[in-house]
Amino acid sequence: MPEVAEVVVLYALLTAAGAAAVALARSALRHWWEQRAGRVYELPVKRVGTLLRGAGSALAATVVITLAADLPPGSGAPPSSPPHSVTAAGSPPPRPSPPPRPVPSDPADAGLVPPRTLGHPAGGTLQQLSDGTRVWLPPQYDYPDSAGVYFPLVVAHVDPADPDLFAGFAAQSLRGVADPFVVVMPARCDPDAGPAPVPAAVARLYRVLPGRSARALLGVDEDAACVVRQQLADPRDFVSAIGVSGGYAGIDRSGPQPYSPDGRDTRGRGTPRPALLLAVPSGQEAARRSAVALRGRVRDVTAEVRLLDGIAPRRRLFALVAGYATEKLDGPYRP
Repeated sequence: MPEVAEVVVLYALLTAAGAAAVALARSALRHWWEQRAGRVYELPVKRVGTLLRGAGSALAATVVITLAADLPPGSGAPPSSPPHSVTAAGSPPPRPSPPPRPVPSDPADAGLVPPRTLGHPAGGTLQQLSDGTRVWLPPQYDYPDSAGVYFPLVVAHVDPADPDLFAGFAAQSLRGVADPFVVVMPARCDPDAGPAPVPAAVARLYRVLPGRSARALLGVDEDAACVVRQQLADPRDFVSAIGVSGGYAGIDRSGPQPYSPDGRDTRGRGTPRPALLLAVPSGQEAARRSAVALRGRVRDVTAEVRLLDGIAPRRRLFALVAGYATEKLDGPYRP
């Protein structure tokens, strides 16, 4: 193996000569700068040191060129070195790829159209289904250690372009004081219809917990009254309804109710008591008066009602809403 030994020796000499050339060049440059700076103070300029360092650097560079010319063709690296990837010193290790999304395995799911990714607000992932429903996945959804974890779900009637909801939810969960939630944004809320069921594609494409105990409604602005009305009419599909910045003048539950104060249906079906959170950002006095009036009409009669008001900025209000949902809903779960 004499040829291999020669190549290794040449590489060692080439490396040493290259390092010497760089070191001498830097030393010459530093010496020159020191001499140049000394002119301001009228210090004597001695150029011998700079010239000697520069000459040494040029000589070392000549040796590098000569040794490189003596390398056999095609020897890009010493043969004894196994191929490996090289990364810059100090650079962070590559981020592990996220776990794969659930792939439909049921023949009935064969026609499902994969969701389209729209962006990554607040560090999560915003996607759109073929029917227009949008789904926001929290940052934790794609963590490597979250593979197999199923998340609680919030059905939100809110402008998908509103940055405060996602930012408030993500900030609170990343602080560890609220659970991460998958947020599903279907078509506009219909006040005359019951709560819209969660699209079947959501349960088949995403890791979301099934059942009432892991689901809540959220309505913002004009959709706040819609989700509150739906929760009061039938609370069997969602644990709670959260209204933000709503007006509730048309909602009145003062008549006979099918729900008893202890939360059980007087007809014996065991229907749970409705739960509401009425949230009002700071400065919205009309919305606050409407929320207080609704609480007076239904509290201690049919529903558990909480009022959250005077919170600013709006993003912090959504962070506190995430805390309320954490209290009410089942947390993330790995079956």
